[in-house]
Amino acid sequence: MFKKWLLKDVILLVFLSIFFGGIFIVSGYLFDILTIILTPLGLQAFANEILFGLWCMAAPISAIFIPRIGSATIGETVAALAEVLYGSQFGLGAILSGLVQGLGSEFGFLVTKNRYESWLSLSANSLGITIFSFTFEYFKLGYYAFTFPFVIALFFVRLASVYFFCTILVRAIIKLYHQFKSGGER
Repeated sequence: MFKKWLLKDVILLVFLSIFFGGIFIVSGYLFDILTIILTPLGLQAFANEILFGLWCMAAPISAIFIPRIGSATIGETVAALAEVLYGSQFGLGAILSGLVQGLGSEFGFLVTKNRYESWLSLSANSLGITIFSFTFEYFKLGYYAFTFPFVIALFFVRLASVYFFCTILVRAIIKLYHQFKSGGER
């Protein structure tokens, strides 16, 4: 039924979260550069959407390496906490965003019966992250002030970003991990 959490699971989850917190900090600089580039075009809101999937990778990676119910939510939330402790420009709000992203990921995995590494499960994870986080940020970031077509465009760019980073890239990372683990067989 439910797998029991072991100390090694907790240690690995914290390690992954600290690692991804560092990635999130670096991606904040990419966000700033992209915002500067897109602002003269009136498209600065897309900077967040283009990079959004990068900020969500801790959830599916945590769920795959620690296949326990709750690991996606905890992993993403602790990674956001690590980001804040590193000095995130997004402040404490990043923790709440991490929780919402983790819950979206968790929902996607639960819907597919926790088949963490399958294309279907990773795709459901990406869809869950996108729907949960976009709904949350629609109000948090004031997307309701934009026209409907602009909001739809933001949603689909976020979905593409999350699918790329949290399905395609995560799947590639896991495949490389399995190859490395098995001695690099070809």
